[in-house]
Amino acid sequence: MNYKREVIDLPNGKGEIIRFQMNEQNSLTGQNMRDLGEILKEIKDDPTKRGVILGTDNPKFFCNGLDAENLLSTPKDKLIEEVGGIVILFGELVKFDKPLITEVTGYAMGGGAVITVASDFKFMLDGKCRIGFTEVNVGLPLPGSFIDRIKMCVEPRYWAEVCLEGTIYKAPEAKKIGLIDEIASTPEEVRKLSVKKLETLSKVPSSAYRATKNTLNASLLRNLEQYKIDTTKSFEQPGVVDNLLEAMTALKEKRRPVFQ
Repeated sequence: MNYKREVIDLPNGKGEIIRFQMNEQNSLTGQNMRDLGEILKEIKDDPTKRGVILGTDNPKFFCNGLDAENLLSTPKDKLIEEVGGIVILFGELVKFDKPLITEVTGYAMGGGAVITVASDFKFMLDGKCRIGFTEVNVGLPLPGSFIDRIKMCVEPRYWAEVCLEGTIYKAPEAKKIGLIDEIASTPEEVRKLSVKKLETLSKVPSSAYRATKNTLNASLLRNLEQYKIDTTKSFEQPGVVDNLLEAMTALKEKRRPVFQ
């Protein structure tokens, strides 16, 4: 099972805690990203469910981005489907119009940061946790949909370092720039923040919350299909595939990559 699901009681219905348990680093494959998208669609269509908390019991990794072993074993002509899966999953997260809360209690690199920023509210464990959009550092252009979302929460003067440098942030730094809403000193305290927020949001009339959230995200939602097309085109640029495979190979071999 890639995801452990727990139903919890809320003041006006039920909620779900979805714990990531994909593999040792909670890394992403085309299949487990599709699985999460299907779970979100199911909960979205269930009138008894008022919202979702995304988290993990993994003490080190919330989600460490795309799975290197999976990408290296994928034929070149199929790579766009695997890599592009994160753009599709991001779309499902944004289209999930009920409350969505993410708990970053471990490393959230690349795809882990994407999942986090797609959420309505984002809480992070202080200490050894890290978060960053590291796509450019493995040779991948950052999709426009991710950049649009980053611009919705991160202070403008930090856009360049977040997107162009792939800077990795500790919890206090992430909160300072707006990437994270609140931080806590223990996983239990992070969970308290999440549950309290979900309980508060469940008291808001569901129809009002969903309509307002869709309006808030309207520009991004309108452009999701175009962003998927743009991402495919950017992936076809010379050197992108080769640099990605070199980065994944270097990661596996524990060395510095040599890019084109």
